[in-house]
Amino acid sequence: MILIGITGIIGSGKTLALNFFREKKITVFSADEEVKKILEKKIVKDKIYKKFPSAFLRKKIDKNKLALIVFSDKKKLNFLEKIIHPLVKQKKKNFLNKNKKKKIIVMEIPIIFEKKSKKNYDCIILMNTNKKIQHQRVMKRKNMTPQLLKKIMANQIANKKKKYADYIINNNGTKNKTRKILKEILNRIISTAL
Repeated sequence: MILIGITGIIGSGKTLALNFFREKKITVFSADEEVKKILEKKIVKDKIYKKFPSAFLRKKIDKNKLALIVFSDKKKLNFLEKIIHPLVKQKKKNFLNKNKKKKIIVMEIPIIFEKKSKKNYDCIILMNTNKKIQHQRVMKRKNMTPQLLKKIMANQIANKKKKYADYIINNNGTKNKTRKILKEILNRIISTAL
């Protein structure tokens, strides 16, 4: 099995890359998608509510409020990560066990380098973009604010990731251009694995 990791900062195009691989009928795992599901679980919501009641609106987690809280304070971020990361890790493990006979698996894990898990992947693709385009993309998201984006970015490693990636895609152009680059990378990965 070839295990490809996709990483990158917010707004860099990780979802675009995942969708490309899905279109190619490659099995994909998205940590971001799993986190969204985990945040809907009652037991998780209860733990978060006890610590951050102001992050809730009508008994639902307001993800932007929660992000403002945790990205403003490392201790609060660590608290949240201690709840979420073990659950994501278990989902990832179950996913890999279920799909161990697949030839290629792509995993979108935004914190591959932060958690020093590069060694678990055969290849890492880093999605990258310039700050202007990143800002434009992220500000289109529901309820996103410049303040929240700034706090999120303060907690993400951007340029330091580049030296650890096997491939860097500067996703500053069209979606078709990025898809073409992804296709070239996929072909290269497949040809070197044969």
